[in-house]
Amino acid sequence: MIRQWGVVLLEVVVPVAGYYVLRGFGVDVLFALALCALPTVLLVLYRAIRWRQIDTLAIFVLTIFAISVGVSFVTGSPRFMLAKAGWVTGVIGAGFLVSLLFARPLAFGMARSMIAKSRFAVSLRAAEWDELWPRHAWFRRAWRVATVLWGVALVADAAGRVLLAYTLPVDWVPALGTALYGVTFVAVQVLQHLYFRRVGLWRRLAAS
Repeated sequence: MIRQWGVVLLEVVVPVAGYYVLRGFGVDVLFALALCALPTVLLVLYRAIRWRQIDTLAIFVLTIFAISVGVSFVTGSPRFMLAKAGWVTGVIGAGFLVSLLFARPLAFGMARSMIAKSRFAVSLRAAEWDELWPRHAWFRRAWRVATVLWGVALVADAAGRVLLAYTLPVDWVPALGTALYGVTFVAVQVLQHLYFRRVGLWRRLAAS
């Protein structure tokens, strides 16, 4: 839990706070955006060096960062750089939807990984999920619906993020974009919880 909050602090809070601190000292918008994104870039590089591996999403994030910085400095407009979070979020959302074509949707794998490390691992039978998948249609349907929910929500979040970047005053966007993360996450978690409760997912798992 402490590690997770540390990642949130480094990837979300520090960049936004850093942006407004730099702007308060009169730093140009483009330079402030580039500098405040460095913690995330450095974290990705640290993970690659520390564990000697870098995943596809990390490569994509670094690529988008490089392109957005380059385009913004060439055009003199910071809006493409402000919209980069939208491109990243949109690809993640699309990834959820595309995963429906595979043997296991993305929401299934992510939830199993988190539950396996929690105190509910035994009661919710996380170690047996691969066996439950082919046996129960209700189990497969629940995770496919959850995957659609996350995919659609993240694509909508991405569209909203790009809209904010190109329509609002530049200095408003970092704060509002960060707030949008919270709104999207809470909204999806609530909707997912209500759906799981309606179909009795957790109850069925615990009772099986």
